[in-house]
Amino acid sequence: MHEVSIALGMVDELKRIAKENNAQKINIVTLRIGKLSGIVTDSLKFAFDAVKLEHPIMSSAEIVINEVSLVYQCDECSTTFETGDIYFPACKKCASYNLKMISGEEQDIENVEVEV
Repeated sequence: MHEVSIALGMVDELKRIAKENNAQKINIVTLRIGKLSGIVTDSLKFAFDAVKLEHPIMSSAEIVINEVSLVYQCDECSTTFETGDIYFPACKKCASYNLKMISGEEQDIENVEVEV
């Protein structure tokens, strides 16, 4: 379950953000997680809820996850399209498999709400 190591890395980054902003408390952490990131969002929430308890500054923090869709651009016809098909999608317009992924692999801290 690599979500625990991701949660631990998040804690380190959140502590750095809190220190840089002289924060007394972290209230809400908003993440962007792509559908193709390999992260199980429920497992990440569970892991974060477990590891945050060891850090008083974020012990009551809420995690919000914005899931990012898979978006591809076709190299043949330049069509950009969203799909739920993670296995060998084809262009919606010309059926080409010559695609470039535009989004869907994100693993980002998008926003942190703190009290100073």
